[in-house]
Amino acid sequence: MRLWKDESGQALVLTLLCMSLLLGFVALAVDVGTLFHARRGVQIAADAAAAAAALDYKYNSTGQPASAQNAAYAAATANGVDHTVNGNVVTVHNPPTSGYHQASGYVEVVVTRPTQTVFMGLFHLSSVPIQAMAVASSGANAGCIWTLAKSGADITLTGSGALTAQNCDIYDDSNASDALTVTGSGSVSAKAIGIAGGYIKTGSGSITPNPPTTGIAPAANPLSLTAPTAGTGTCSSNCNPANTGSGNMTLNPGTYSSITNTGSGKITLTPGNYVITGNLSNIGSGGLILGAGNYTIGGSFTSTGSGSLTLGGGLYNVAGNLSLTGSGPLTGAGVTFYTGGSTTVTGSGNMNLTAPTTGTYNGVLFYQPSSNNSAMAITGSGGDIFQGIVDAPSAALTLTGSGSFTVSTDLIVDSLSITGSGTVTDTNYAVATNPNSVLGKLVLVE
Repeated sequence: MRLWKDESGQALVLTLLCMSLLLGFVALAVDVGTLFHARRGVQIAADAAAAAAALDYKYNSTGQPASAQNAAYAAATANGVDHTVNGNVVTVHNPPTSGYHQASGYVEVVVTRPTQTVFMGLFHLSSVPIQAMAVASSGANAGCIWTLAKSGADITLTGSGALTAQNCDIYDDSNASDALTVTGSGSVSAKAIGIAGGYIKTGSGSITPNPPTTGIAPAANPLSLTAPTAGTGTCSSNCNPANTGSGNMTLNPGTYSSITNTGSGKITLTPGNYVITGNLSNIGSGGLILGAGNYTIGGSFTSTGSGSLTLGGGLYNVAGNLSLTGSGPLTGAGVTFYTGGSTTVTGSGNMNLTAPTTGTYNGVLFYQPSSNNSAMAITGSGGDIFQGIVDAPSAALTLTGSGSFTVSTDLIVDSLSITGSGTVTDTNYAVATNPNSVLGKLVLVE
């Protein structure tokens, strides 16, 4: 009987049982760690493949899916997942078949790689398929109009005018029931219209697609620009040149307190960099020619007369208001306007404004930082040329067309009001005109 009551050796048995359990957990931790490490590697391969495929679609056109697929294969192979190895799978979808970006302009890549386990084989799990997905875009080219205000009527159209954006999408972030409002006989049409809230249509006007998509998640600002650095300087002579007669005047780069043209003559600023601590004004019947360069204007830039205004390529950093409303020809090639006040631009069939196609502000025509909520107004008519991005996320923009006003632009504003009797047609700048703009940068969105 004492033999059955003998407890010697139980500690050894319990120790062996605990050690076995502990070793089991260690084995599980080893395999799980291996799988997590493999998951990171597969995700890296998926990200690289999606980026490569998106770039290929961008530069070799969407009509060559085989080329984009080969680009994805090459990028995945370079990152450790060769699709020719048994069990490895690299699949390219354009557009994506799942997720939040099932639209043109986005490429989805799904990468699967079987991963060998060390101890899970005891449970008949000698290999576990690891999968990762990535979605990339060669730019925000699906959209061309973003209205970012979260309340109120973000997009309004009154009268008999029309806004047409058949090749791109409109995003309306307002959650109001009248976020998109069409009044009268006018129309709003786009490839797609997404509204966080609802829409109202009164009169004989139309909205296309009908109905638009409502209840979407608000879209983010697709751009994140950095404000330019203002030039500095102190004027020591000829600080306030003014042309009041019929003669011509030529100025050289430097610092001025103000420059004014009120006569019938012409003022020419030769190419270079200028700092004007006060106002730059052209309010007469004469012309103003600004040579290529960078301009820092501490006051306002005003051109309201009947004379012509010719702008050389460069950056126009205006701390005050920008008012280009004269009746004369308005020409600027490769220009970017950065404004700290309001912006008003009027064309009368003789406006030709185009953004730069290189540099920090590649594609940006007008830039008002988010800290500037001053209003913007752009008026154009048939024959006017307007090409570039308007990035003014806190500004209410009034866009007026007279006749047939065709623009190649991407609008990023707080709200948009379309007035007038003409048709404003947007051909989508980031796709149709300058796919290498700041809106055309590659982004991983999933």
